[in-house]
Amino acid sequence: MSKKCVRIGSTTIAYATSYRRGFAPLSAEGQRGVPLRGQCPMAGTSHGMFGANSKPYKCIGGRKVGIVWFRNDLRLHDHEALSRATAECSSMLPVYCFDPREYGESRPQRGRKYGKTGPYRATFLIDAVTDLRERLRQRGSDLVVAVGKPEDVIPEIGRKIGADAVYCHTEVTYEETQIEDRVKSAVVEDNGGAFHSFWTNTLHHVEDLPCGLEKLPQSFDEFKSVMEGVEPRHSIDEDESIKGLPLGARMSIQMGEIPTLEDLGFSPPRMNEEADEQQESCGFSSCQGGESEALKQLRKFVQEIVSSSKPGTTSFSGSIAPWLASGCLSPRKMLETVMQLDDKSPSNKSKSSLNWIQFELLWRDFFRMLTKRYTDVVLPKARHVLQSQQQCVA
Repeated sequence: MSKKCVRIGSTTIAYATSYRRGFAPLSAEGQRGVPLRGQCPMAGTSHGMFGANSKPYKCIGGRKVGIVWFRNDLRLHDHEALSRATAECSSMLPVYCFDPREYGESRPQRGRKYGKTGPYRATFLIDAVTDLRERLRQRGSDLVVAVGKPEDVIPEIGRKIGADAVYCHTEVTYEETQIEDRVKSAVVEDNGGAFHSFWTNTLHHVEDLPCGLEKLPQSFDEFKSVMEGVEPRHSIDEDESIKGLPLGARMSIQMGEIPTLEDLGFSPPRMNEEADEQQESCGFSSCQGGESEALKQLRKFVQEIVSSSKPGTTSFSGSIAPWLASGCLSPRKMLETVMQLDDKSPSNKSKSSLNWIQFELLWRDFFRMLTKRYTDVVLPKARHVLQSQQQCVA
């Protein structure tokens, strides 16, 4: 039997990892307030996660409990995972994990290591998670914030609330898909639950590719030609009301405190005057994370397009890209907002602006889908060839 530790807020949870169904949690250390691992007085004995006998709070038959795992999709609008969970579940618990691996050093490259996340991006993400929690609370829900590996945190929370399913958006890089596979394995194979993942953060859906991922063009010009005539899907409207938290969730789980830079291993950045000017010229000084700020920046961006004498002169990367990259803003939402401008004033200028926005967003689609192709198609083939060569040598 082995132990793993996860930290949610100020609580460190130690639990067994070598059991399958029927395992009993170990102990909690450093608890404050209501113990995360404590048993709710109204709850029965927990016999594993997601299974028929693992519903300590599922007292009414037919009720479905879901976990919405937020990743690079820190928003409520155009959020298919959230929308699907709202439609299918009687209650749900939103969760976000600050994965320590994202705040460490990358693998050595040419003898040097580089930080995966710097203090400015970390601050941006902290802002975004803070805003997401506030927006959820305004709609009667909340957000569990944990510092730990998702493959440890998500199953642990699921065991406590008796979750039936996990909903999330899929990612494209190799490391992100590996983490997703581990979470899926813990939910489905180890505990018999359901795992639902959805495509996001592009203008066009990957399933709408005329050529498929395997035959995806390697140049943008060819990709642009292939995508001509393919209409983006409509964005998903933000739900006015979100399903409430599972019964007893607040009694068994601490929502967790949002970490500071120091919690994530950073020192507060100390800037001299020259560096301050450089940061401000790049827009960092006013670059606050979060969906609320993203929607403000989108309105500002549209106004700049309207007032600009020449389309394309507004800085796409400096004005809106950080919120697109972190999922605080949906590309489809952005395009639809610009299209509304075109509907109100159908001039040559607005048409040019619309074409420019589509062009920039199509570039994002190309890189994201190309990354997905290498992760899902090219890399597995290369590994198969390498294994075959190694077997021949042996």
